Parts: sequence; C-alpha cells; structure tokens
Amino acid sequence: MMQQILQTRVLKKTMLSDRVVGLTLGLDNGAALPAWEPGAHIELELAAPHTEPLYRQYSLCGQQDNTHAWQIAVLKDEASRGGSVFIHEVLQEGDVVPVSAPKNHFPFAANKKCLFIAGGIGITPIVPMVKAAVAAGLDWQLLYLARNTSDFIFLEDLQQLDRSRIKVHASDVEGQFDLQKTLMAQDGQTTVYSCGPQGLLSALEQYQQEQKELGWKLVLERFAVEADASTLTGNRFTVTLQKSGKRITVDSHETILSALKREGIKVKCSCQNGTCGTCETVVISGQPEHRDFVLSEEERELNETMMICVSRARSAELVLDL
Repeated sequence: MMQQILQTRVLKKTMLSDRVVGLTLGLDNGAALPAWEPGAHIELELAAPHTEPLYRQYSLCGQQDNTHAWQIAVLKDEASRGGSVFIHEVLQEGDVVPVSAPKNHFPFAANKKCLFIAGGIGITPIVPMVKAAVAAGLDWQLLYLARNTSDFIFLEDLQQLDRSRIKVHASDVEGQFDLQKTLMAQDGQTTVYSCGPQGLLSALEQYQQEQKELGWKLVLERFAVEADASTLTGNRFTVTLQKSGKRITVDSHETILSALKREGIKVKCSCQNGTCGTCETVVISGQPEHRDFVLSEEERELNETMMICVSRARSAELVLDL
C-alpha cells in the first residue's frame, strides 16, 4: 500500500536504561512532522549498505505538541531478528532513517475512567495516553509492571504528573503482582488500556471474561504473539496478483507471504505474526479469512485489506493489489 515516507535524521541517541535506547528523530530542514495521537506508532526502515532493509514499528512516546521531533524507545531484545540490535549497535546520531507517517492501531478515547497497565517496554504507547488523560481532567490510574527495577523508564517524568495515581511494581523485589485484585475494583465506567508482553495481555483477556459482570472494557496493543500451527494453516487456495496476472497456489501449510517469497516476489513485511500492519495488502476480490490483530471488526467486515503474513482465504481465490 502507498504511504508517506519521511527521510528523518537521528537528532539524539541516549540510553534510557541498561537495555533501552531512546531516539529523537527530525527533519533536516526543521519542517513540522505529521501530527499524531496517543497510541500511534511509526515504521522505521533499517538497512546497512548492501543489505535487505528491515522494517520495524515503534510507538511514539514523546511530547505530542512537539511538531519538530519524534521520540521512540527501543528495547534490545534477546530474541531480536535484527531490528533492535541494529538500532542499539549500528545506528548513530546523524544517520538518516526513512520513517512512515504515524499509524494508530491502539487509539485512546477520553473515557471517564482509565486504568493504564504497562508491562516493561509496553510503557511507550501508554505515556502519551497518561498525559492526554491528565490534560482532559480524567479519572486515571497507572500500573507500571517490570521484571527488574532497572527496567523502568520515563518514571520520573510520569511521577511529576501525579505520583498518587501511579503504582510501580518490580517483580524481582516484590514478587508477582495481584492483577486480579486490581481488576476486581473496576466497574463499567472503566476502560483498561494495556501494552506489554503476551503473558500480561492474555491474563487481562482471561480476567475480563471471568469478570464480565463488572463491565470494564479492555483495549490492547500487542508487540508480538506466540503463533501455533492452527493460526497459520488451513485450506489450499489461489492468489492472483493483479498487476502481473501471476497465479500462485498457497498450500495448506504455508501463508500467503511465504508463498509469495517462494515465488521470488518481494513484499514488505516485519512481524510475520499479524500484529504490526506492515504487510497490509488491498483485496481486489475474494473473501479473506482474517487472523490478524490489527484490523477492527468493522474493517474486517469491509474486506478491503488483509495482513498476508497470517490471514488466509475463505474463498477459493483471492485477487490482491500486488
């Protein structure tokens, strides 16, 4: 899909903790960057000379009213497929980084009561939400969880907003947090916004099902999911590429993305588990079977686009704008 690409430069690079680096990005001419809303992310194109680029998404976590600089924070992931290691070890101040305009799959609505739950690096999209809640005069609470006390970032900045509304919990010191007890105190006026590791998000989904009578709502941002074979496999079908007319069979054991790669067709992708939106592709005809975590129910019903890294076809054929 066509999208705006900005040639930004790394204005500042600083360590926010032992494992998290902060980047400030801006334009050479000092021009204003596109506006963004809390929960938004940008996609960075990362490439050393003579290598295939990597595409990685990071939440915007700086001042929303700073139109000349964007801030992101990047955890050095032990299971990195190259993106976080590149940013930590290769990218330097002054380097040019192609960046997409902001996208938002984790929108914040000014609800009457908000409970923000951040796990580790999941604090990044939550920070602008908390600041927006403060500006709107909302009733809010922040629960900030981390494995180690050294993992907390932005804590001093957050506590200056209202220390009494923030609960910080490091499991290396205090043990496992009683999340269920916190959620039992919520009601139908509360919206829970959470970003963090899959274990945290799965627990929240389970507690919401168990506490349906309380009526609190849940909005999640996933960095990754643990896919099992059932989420990737299915019936065999055919994909037709509209621009070339090429027809490709997608076998039951492979994804559309892997079938395209098998045929030597390069498609922009990143997470390969349906969470980032990089591979979103326009559907010309046919009925997709959506298996991603990006599209809303309304967007799925429209069947205008699909994430080809995980989604499949209900119909015998899909025609894609490729």
